[in-house]
Amino acid sequence: MPAVSVIVPVYNAEAFLDKCLESLTGQTFRDLEILCVDDCSTDGSPAILKAWAENDGRIKVLSFAENRGPSAARNAALEAAAGDYVAFVDSDDFVAPDFLEKLYGAAVREQADVAKGTMMNYDPRKDSVYQREIFNLNYRIRQHKAWFFMTYTTAIYRTEMLRGGGIRFNEALRFFEDPHFSIMAAFHYDKVAVVDDAFYYYTDNPQSVTRAENGTRPIQDLISGANDILDTMDALKIDGRHYSIVFAFLIDQFAGWFQKYYATDAVTELAASGFSGIVARCRDFQACMKEYLFFRKESDRRNLIRQIKKDLHG
Repeated sequence: MPAVSVIVPVYNAEAFLDKCLESLTGQTFRDLEILCVDDCSTDGSPAILKAWAENDGRIKVLSFAENRGPSAARNAALEAAAGDYVAFVDSDDFVAPDFLEKLYGAAVREQADVAKGTMMNYDPRKDSVYQREIFNLNYRIRQHKAWFFMTYTTAIYRTEMLRGGGIRFNEALRFFEDPHFSIMAAFHYDKVAVVDDAFYYYTDNPQSVTRAENGTRPIQDLISGANDILDTMDALKIDGRHYSIVFAFLIDQFAGWFQKYYATDAVTELAASGFSGIVARCRDFQACMKEYLFFRKESDRRNLIRQIKKDLHG
């Protein structure tokens, strides 16, 4: 039985797949399996997967007969995973050579259900790495696990915890499925170990599904996902700081759409309707707004500092 199962959903990723698999097979941590799910790719991805699997027995390829989306791919691999912990790596991303060694070591050492690293952005056009301040929340996660509401791929998760809590990716969501998973997971784990120097590299891919969509589907999924999260918090009786942090994040997601100047009137109206709907459900609006405003103020300050540094140093 491997210590870690790495799950990689694959759909038409031939431009990035070799780099991704090279980073996984080259890990300093060797006790792993790599579960690649081909989501009915129409490019050269299946041939690439076949070649890698023939050269490394740790790679196992699952194939869908029809395109079902990355959430279904991740869920299928999660059911098949044999590792004590699971990691999720997107096929157009890659990880540092010691990524799994550092996370698994911290998880065992601290007896944690989750061990989280750090997300870095990779620009393939410039072959350069940088960090977006909005994703740098490790210092917050040390204060409260509820702050782990994004960048779920930077972590490993105890498999038994995910299965026991019924934590899966919501296959009805084409967008917002990532934070939905992160938030749901945080309801169930007791401890998260934070490892600042375990690096996951997110590739700035202009062809990604998220960037390609400019209709109402993202808002529809945000509304659906947000209400599902609120239903779960009510059912599990999540309250106090955990509740206000999650609710503040949801407010921030809707507020972001109000600031998109290119959004159509239909998108803005739907976002406003969804925002009104979740606000009406809030059990302590004053506490949630306070959490949101302080978080927004700090985020704006950090982004301003980042921009000044960029202007000064290029």
